[in-house]
Amino acid sequence: MATLTAARDAVRPRPAALGVGFDWLVLAASAWLLGGLYWDGWAHGYGLPDSFWTTWHAAFYSGYAAAAVVLFGAIGRARPAATSWRAAIPAGYGAAVAGVFIFGVGGIFDMAWHTAFGIELSSDALLSPSHLVLGLGIALIVSGPLLAAWRRPAAGGLVQQLPAVLSLTALLSVFTFFSLFAGPYSAVVGTGARPNEATLVRSLLGMYLFSALVVGLALVALRRGTLPVGSLVVLLGLNAIAMILMRGHASFDVQLTFMLVAIVAGVIGDVLLWRLRPSDSRPLQLHAFAFALPAVYLALYLAVVVLRVGSGWTVHELTGMVTLCGVVGLLLTFVAAPRRASIP
Repeated sequence: MATLTAARDAVRPRPAALGVGFDWLVLAASAWLLGGLYWDGWAHGYGLPDSFWTTWHAAFYSGYAAAAVVLFGAIGRARPAATSWRAAIPAGYGAAVAGVFIFGVGGIFDMAWHTAFGIELSSDALLSPSHLVLGLGIALIVSGPLLAAWRRPAAGGLVQQLPAVLSLTALLSVFTFFSLFAGPYSAVVGTGARPNEATLVRSLLGMYLFSALVVGLALVALRRGTLPVGSLVVLLGLNAIAMILMRGHASFDVQLTFMLVAIVAGVIGDVLLWRLRPSDSRPLQLHAFAFALPAVYLALYLAVVVLRVGSGWTVHELTGMVTLCGVVGLLLTFVAAPRRASIP
């Protein structure tokens, strides 16, 4: 049996191993692709005339083409020395290659969808099935450097793991883009007169989703050893800058203020990461970290709303939202933590 296993391992196609330099190439193409996506979102948000032949669509689809060229160029270079096309795929980039094909199918689907039902307006653009297929393809493409880092031995701090952290940030940015209909960047949560029930529920659910996305991705990266100290300020800060600039519809000083909120929350999150050292072997610290990360962000966010913008929301609504977002993060740790042996 051992001989047969060894024989199978010897002939099994092994993915080509490429270094961090290739990760940076994929990140550059991913930034191009996401830049086009966010530019397209900006144009939709301002109600600009839409068609396939726009500069933002050109940026978007050329970014996709750049990602495809980088990935398939690497495969083509590795193919002569590989046992198969599958073995020529760079290690960790199988999902990214699948994403290229999924995006291509989504593009054809999108054209057919537009022909049948017209151009989507407002939140319909985020919920359209054809756009969700495109979103899945983008998410897989930008996740390549992160998944590749998981295939290598854990190494160093933020500088050494920056490609993986930026890939994680790109992945979060895909999720927050497609959930723009709710959450901290859909509108300024907590501002204005006391909300009616529908507005309160929408705000709560949006913040729950945002908290789950941030903590969920952080916990996955933490367990894989790709969440070094300093990564949370990159994750929250860059995502906030991209989302706020795309959303617009606010004065520059308000936009800058909420960018700083995310950056400060990221700094505090990194301090917690450094001091608590959360891990599977330190469950109490893991729970505390997952509760505090979204709670700190939202507490800072709502404090700025109350002090800088003005709010008619009650103290119960504001503090309850902060607490419940922390609970969302806390609950995710019971999914991320390993299962404990049952008591006989």
